Amino acid sequence: MATRWWPSAASPEADAYLHEIGASQILRRQSLDLGSKPMEAALWAGAIDNVGGEVLTWLTRTMGYGGNIASVGLAASHELHTTVMPFILRGVNLLGINSVATPRELRLTVWRRLATDLHPTQLDRIAGKHVTFDELPPQFDDYIKGRVIGRTVVRIAKHT
Repeated sequence: MATRWWPSAASPEADAYLHEIGASQILRRQSLDLGSKPMEAALWAGAIDNVGGEVLTWLTRTMGYGGNIASVGLAASHELHTTVMPFILRGVNLLGINSVATPRELRLTVWRRLATDLHPTQLDRIAGKHVTFDELPPQFDDYIKGRVIGRTVVRIAKHT
């Protein structure tokens, strides 16, 4: 299965950026048919969903055999309306992410690995914008209007 990205901004302005960081195909949220059958054609080997709701439901129905979905947010909805069919017939795994309850030692181990052998190759491109905590409120309008491409690193305090 191809590497596919679905940009949250869903704007053509993000296409060049998404291709630069590895996307081979970009799906527009406006053109998606979220379907209604208990299972749809298998499209994905894995997914990270920060939207929830109908999109997460659709991902469960379009996940390939043994696929994993990491559910990391609920921007659209906290509800999930699906059947057990993708989980039984395709062995789909739905994984919840809760970093708050993760023991500190495990978090430190993950952060160490992310800084070394698991360091994302395109991290500088993905998290290219840096702001201080005090500079954050003026940024909100750009996020709400979908004008931000990539991620923003928020510095809570100065490094010592």
